[in-house]
Amino acid sequence: MEQKQKLSNVSPNRLTIEDAAALFNLTIDDALLVRNEIGEMANVALTELEQTGRAFRAQTNRSKKSQLTDQVNLERKVCVDGYAEIKKTVVFESSSRIEQRKKAATDLQFFLKPNWDITKGPIGDQIDQTEKLVLQYRANPLLVMAGQTISIDMLMNELDANNANLKTTFKARELEEGKQEPSGSDLRPAATDSYNRFCNIIEQAVNFTPNPAIQELFIKMDMLRKRYHALQSGGKDKDAAPSA
Repeated sequence: MEQKQKLSNVSPNRLTIEDAAALFNLTIDDALLVRNEIGEMANVALTELEQTGRAFRAQTNRSKKSQLTDQVNLERKVCVDGYAEIKKTVVFESSSRIEQRKKAATDLQFFLKPNWDITKGPIGDQIDQTEKLVLQYRANPLLVMAGQTISIDMLMNELDANNANLKTTFKARELEEGKQEPSGSDLRPAATDSYNRFCNIIEQAVNFTPNPAIQELFIKMDMLRKRYHALQSGGKDKDAAPSA
Protein backbone atom coordinates (compact mmCIF):
# COMPACT_ATOMS: atom_id res chain seq x y z
CA MET A 1 0.00 0.00 0.00
CA GLU A 2 1.39 3.38 -1.02
CA GLN A 3 2.42 5.54 1.92
CA LYS A 4 0.31 8.65 2.37
CA GLN A 5 1.93 12.04 1.90
CA LYS A 6 2.10 14.23 4.99
CA LEU A 7 3.01 17.89 5.37
CA SER A 8 6.15 18.60 7.36
CA ASN A 9 5.66 19.44 10.99
CA VAL A 10 5.35 23.06 12.08
CA SER A 11 3.68 24.59 15.13
CA PRO A 12 2.35 28.08 14.37
CA ASN A 13 1.89 28.73 18.09
CA ARG A 14 5.66 28.45 18.56
CA LEU A 15 6.29 31.19 16.00
CA THR A 16 6.41 34.89 16.71
CA ILE A 17 3.28 36.78 15.76
CA GLU A 18 5.06 38.23 12.72
CA ASP A 19 6.35 34.84 11.52
CA ALA A 20 2.96 33.17 12.02
CA ALA A 21 1.26 35.92 10.01
CA ALA A 22 3.84 35.51 7.24
CA LEU A 23 3.37 31.73 7.11
CA PHE A 24 -0.40 32.04 6.86
CA ASN A 25 -0.35 34.73 4.19
CA LEU A 26 2.35 33.16 2.01
CA THR A 27 0.22 30.01 2.06
CA ILE A 28 -2.84 32.05 1.05
CA ASP A 29 -0.92 33.67 -1.80
CA ASP A 30 0.15 30.28 -3.17
CA ALA A 31 -3.32 28.77 -2.80
CA LEU A 32 -5.12 31.65 -4.50
CA LEU A 33 -3.19 30.91 -7.70
CA VAL A 34 -4.89 27.52 -8.00
CA ARG A 35 -8.11 27.98 -6.03
CA ASN A 36 -10.27 26.91 -8.98
CA GLU A 37 -8.49 23.55 -9.13
CA ILE A 38 -8.34 22.43 -5.49
CA GLY A 39 -11.93 21.37 -4.94
CA GLU A 40 -14.96 22.80 -3.21
CA MET A 41 -14.05 21.90 0.37
CA ALA A 42 -10.53 23.31 0.06
CA ASN A 43 -11.97 26.43 -1.56
CA VAL A 44 -14.30 27.02 1.37
CA ALA A 45 -11.42 26.52 3.80
CA LEU A 46 -9.25 28.89 1.77
CA THR A 47 -11.93 31.58 1.89
CA GLU A 48 -12.03 31.29 5.67
CA LEU A 49 -8.21 31.35 5.90
CA GLU A 50 -8.07 34.38 3.65
CA GLN A 51 -10.47 36.25 5.93
CA THR A 52 -8.80 35.34 9.23
CA GLY A 53 -5.22 35.35 7.94
CA ARG A 54 -5.45 38.70 6.19
CA ALA A 55 -7.07 40.30 9.23
CA PHE A 56 -4.36 38.87 11.47
CA ARG A 57 -1.60 40.20 9.21
CA ALA A 58 -3.18 43.64 8.96
CA GLN A 59 -3.42 43.96 12.73
CA THR A 60 0.10 42.62 13.20
CA ASN A 61 1.45 45.20 10.76
CA ARG A 62 -0.35 48.00 12.59
CA SER A 63 1.13 46.84 15.89
CA LYS A 64 4.64 46.79 14.40
CA LYS A 65 4.25 50.42 13.39
CA SER A 66 3.95 51.55 16.99
CA GLN A 67 6.16 54.56 17.62
CA LEU A 68 7.38 52.82 20.77
CA THR A 69 8.61 49.67 19.04
CA ASP A 70 12.05 51.06 18.19
CA GLN A 71 12.45 52.25 21.77
CA VAL A 72 11.39 48.87 23.13
CA ASN A 73 13.88 47.10 20.87
CA LEU A 74 16.69 49.48 21.85
CA GLU A 75 15.99 49.17 25.58
CA ARG A 76 15.70 45.39 25.31
CA LYS A 77 19.12 45.23 23.65
CA VAL A 78 20.61 47.23 26.53
CA CYS A 79 19.19 44.65 28.96
CA VAL A 80 20.33 41.69 26.85
CA ASP A 81 23.85 43.10 26.57
CA GLY A 82 23.96 43.89 30.30
CA TYR A 83 22.92 40.41 31.31
CA ALA A 84 25.38 38.92 28.82
CA GLU A 85 28.18 40.90 30.48
CA ILE A 86 27.16 39.55 33.91
CA LYS A 87 27.19 35.97 32.63
CA LYS A 88 30.50 36.48 30.83
CA THR A 89 32.12 37.82 34.00
CA VAL A 90 30.76 34.95 36.09
CA VAL A 91 32.03 32.33 33.63
CA PHE A 92 35.44 33.99 33.40
CA GLU A 93 35.87 34.32 37.15
CA SER A 94 34.81 30.72 37.75
CA SER A 95 38.24 29.76 36.41
CA SER A 96 40.10 32.28 38.53
CA ARG A 97 43.25 31.15 40.30
CA ILE A 98 42.18 33.27 43.28
CA GLU A 99 40.07 30.92 45.36
CA GLN A 100 37.82 33.65 46.81
CA ARG A 101 36.90 34.95 43.35
CA LYS A 102 36.42 31.43 41.97
CA LYS A 103 34.11 30.51 44.86
CA ALA A 104 32.07 33.72 44.41
CA ALA A 105 31.71 33.12 40.69
CA THR A 106 30.75 29.46 41.15
CA ASP A 107 28.04 30.41 43.64
CA LEU A 108 26.66 33.07 41.29
CA GLN A 109 26.75 30.73 38.33
CA PHE A 110 24.69 28.20 40.29
CA PHE A 111 22.25 30.98 41.21
CA LEU A 112 21.92 32.23 37.63
CA LYS A 113 21.68 28.80 35.99
CA PRO A 114 17.84 28.44 36.11
CA ASN A 115 17.55 31.85 34.44
CA TRP A 116 20.58 31.62 32.16
CA ASP A 117 18.56 32.04 28.94
CA ILE A 118 15.89 34.51 30.06
CA THR A 119 16.83 36.98 27.32
CA LYS A 120 15.95 34.39 24.65
CA GLY A 121 12.29 34.13 25.64
CA PRO A 122 9.33 36.43 24.95
CA ILE A 123 9.98 39.98 26.07
CA GLY A 124 7.26 39.94 28.73
CA ASP A 125 8.78 36.84 30.31
CA GLN A 126 12.24 38.38 30.12
CA ILE A 127 11.10 41.48 32.01
CA ASP A 128 9.31 39.52 34.74
CA GLN A 129 12.08 36.98 35.22
CA THR A 130 14.77 39.65 35.33
CA GLU A 131 12.79 41.50 37.98
CA LYS A 132 12.51 38.35 40.11
CA LEU A 133 16.18 37.52 39.54
CA VAL A 134 17.36 40.86 40.87
CA LEU A 135 15.02 40.67 43.87
CA GLN A 136 16.33 37.20 44.77
CA TYR A 137 19.90 38.40 44.37
CA ARG A 138 19.41 41.40 46.64
CA ALA A 139 17.57 39.33 49.24
CA ASN A 140 20.59 37.09 49.74
CA PRO A 141 23.56 38.85 51.45
CA LEU A 142 25.91 36.04 50.43
CA LEU A 143 25.06 36.53 46.76
CA VAL A 144 25.51 40.30 47.07
CA MET A 145 28.89 39.74 48.69
CA ALA A 146 29.83 37.34 45.89
CA GLY A 147 28.73 39.93 43.33
CA GLN A 148 30.88 42.55 44.99
CA THR A 149 33.84 40.17 45.05
CA ILE A 150 33.87 39.74 41.26
CA SER A 151 32.59 43.26 40.52
CA ILE A 152 29.16 42.47 39.10
CA ASP A 153 27.13 44.08 41.88
CA MET A 154 27.07 47.36 39.97
CA LEU A 155 26.15 45.48 36.79
CA MET A 156 23.19 43.92 38.62
CA ASN A 157 22.05 47.38 39.70
CA GLU A 158 22.34 48.61 36.12
CA LEU A 159 20.39 45.60 34.87
CA ASP A 160 17.65 46.34 37.39
CA ALA A 161 17.39 49.98 36.32
CA ASN A 162 17.47 49.17 32.61
CA ASN A 163 14.87 46.43 33.04
CA ALA A 164 12.60 48.89 34.87
CA ASN A 165 12.90 51.31 31.94
CA LEU A 166 12.12 48.52 29.49
CA LYS A 167 9.08 47.48 31.53
CA THR A 168 7.72 51.03 31.51
CA THR A 169 8.13 51.39 27.75
CA PHE A 170 6.78 47.90 27.04
CA LYS A 171 3.68 48.54 29.16
CA ALA A 172 3.16 51.84 27.36
CA ARG A 173 3.29 50.07 24.02
CA GLU A 174 0.87 47.40 25.25
CA LEU A 175 -1.53 50.13 26.32
CA GLU A 176 -1.20 51.79 22.93
CA GLU A 177 -1.82 48.52 21.10
CA GLY A 178 -4.69 47.67 23.44
CA LYS A 179 -6.62 50.60 22.01
CA GLN A 180 -6.62 48.88 18.65
CA GLU A 181 -9.55 46.47 18.43
CA PRO A 182 -9.09 43.61 18.07
CA SER A 183 -5.41 43.03 18.80
CA GLY A 184 -3.07 40.79 16.82
CA SER A 185 -3.04 38.30 19.69
CA ASP A 186 -6.85 38.19 19.72
CA LEU A 187 -6.93 37.36 16.01
CA ARG A 188 -4.17 34.76 16.15
CA PRO A 189 -6.20 31.72 17.38
CA ALA A 190 -8.80 32.04 14.62
CA ALA A 191 -6.13 32.41 11.94
CA THR A 192 -4.21 29.45 13.33
CA ASP A 193 -7.33 27.25 13.36
CA SER A 194 -8.13 28.24 9.77
CA TYR A 195 -4.57 27.52 8.65
CA ASN A 196 -4.48 24.10 10.31
CA ARG A 197 -7.87 23.22 8.84
CA PHE A 198 -6.77 24.22 5.34
CA CYS A 199 -3.54 22.23 5.66
CA ASN A 200 -5.47 19.14 6.75
CA ILE A 201 -7.80 19.42 3.76
CA ILE A 202 -4.94 19.84 1.28
CA GLU A 203 -3.17 16.87 2.86
CA GLN A 204 -6.29 14.75 2.37
CA ALA A 205 -6.74 16.01 -1.18
CA VAL A 206 -3.20 15.18 -2.27
CA ASN A 207 -3.71 11.62 -1.04
CA PHE A 208 -7.28 10.92 -2.18
CA THR A 209 -8.19 13.37 -4.98
CA PRO A 210 -4.86 14.54 -6.37
CA ASN A 211 -4.33 16.62 -9.48
CA PRO A 212 -1.29 18.63 -10.70
CA ALA A 213 -2.47 21.87 -9.04
CA ILE A 214 -2.99 20.20 -5.67
CA GLN A 215 0.36 18.42 -5.94
CA GLU A 216 2.16 21.69 -6.70
CA LEU A 217 0.37 23.53 -3.89
CA PHE A 218 1.18 20.73 -1.46
CA ILE A 219 4.89 21.01 -2.33
CA LYS A 220 4.88 24.80 -1.89
CA MET A 221 3.06 24.55 1.45
CA ASP A 222 5.47 21.87 2.62
CA MET A 223 8.48 24.04 1.74
CA LEU A 224 6.99 26.94 3.71
CA ARG A 225 6.36 24.71 6.71
CA LYS A 226 9.97 23.48 6.64
CA ARG A 227 11.24 27.05 6.45
CA TYR A 228 9.14 28.25 9.37
CA HIS A 229 9.76 25.11 11.43
CA ALA A 230 13.38 26.31 11.65
CA LEU A 231 12.18 29.61 13.12
CA GLN A 232 9.89 28.26 15.82
CA SER A 233 10.86 28.42 19.48
CA GLY A 234 11.21 25.42 21.75
CA GLY A 235 8.86 24.47 24.56
CA LYS A 236 5.15 23.88 24.62
CA ASP A 237 2.70 25.53 22.29
CA LYS A 238 1.44 28.92 23.35
CA ASP A 239 -1.55 30.95 22.31
CA ALA A 240 0.89 33.70 21.43
CA ALA A 241 4.65 34.22 21.31
CA PRO A 242 5.28 37.96 21.71
CA SER A 243 8.26 39.53 20.21
CA ALA A 244 9.57 42.91 20.41
